[in-house]
Amino acid sequence: MQAKIHNRDSFLGSLASKLGREINTQGVVRPPLPHNPHHDVMADFSQQQLADALLEFTKTNLNSLGVSCTKAELHETLISICTGFRAGKIVVSGDNRLAELDVANCLKLQFDDVYTWDVDQAHAVNIKQAEQAKVGIVFAEQALAESGTMVLHSAASHGRSVSLLPETSVFLVPQSQIVPRITQAAKVLHDKAQAGERLPSCVNFISGPSSTADIELIKVVGVHGPIHAAYVVIADM
Repeated sequence: MQAKIHNRDSFLGSLASKLGREINTQGVVRPPLPHNPHHDVMADFSQQQLADALLEFTKTNLNSLGVSCTKAELHETLISICTGFRAGKIVVSGDNRLAELDVANCLKLQFDDVYTWDVDQAHAVNIKQAEQAKVGIVFAEQALAESGTMVLHSAASHGRSVSLLPETSVFLVPQSQIVPRITQAAKVLHDKAQAGERLPSCVNFISGPSSTADIELIKVVGVHGPIHAAYVVIADM
């Protein structure tokens, strides 16, 4: 590709001379930023303070449910949340972390129709289960305290539709994975790329239930996705 760029060196050389810089066509070193305000937001917060900020934003700005519990209290918490949302059918992501927490099995003791996303099934079968579900349960990679945002990395076993198609989305996130804002979430992806690790094909940033104010600036909830959202912060993971 580089060989097809005509007059590249003369063009860059002209720019460099106008800026009073040395001509460098071999590579550019990014200059350091003199100010980094995006790193200062909540920089001195403890994990508990980040969790408190996340849950407060969830309740006051997103009009959603936010709770904190321990691993020992998780099953009871999930049953209470699903009962509150009058769950009929529940679909659980196939994420191994949910399996380790025994989420699906605990819900099956209380609810008759619980389905776990299964990569061995035809894609259409999984999609139909998610479409029919009242509640979808997923495990978040991170949570952003500043904006009440859950960060989901796609994977075949996770089932992206689990957080998008049911009427209610329930997000589980360890308190240790709450970060101030998107700055820190992006850094994680950047570091993975720099290390040569494979990145997820899709990263979803979800802040509460779906909503839009595109029409006459009137906010409408649930137009193109879940109507309700619940955040469960697991304190001791």
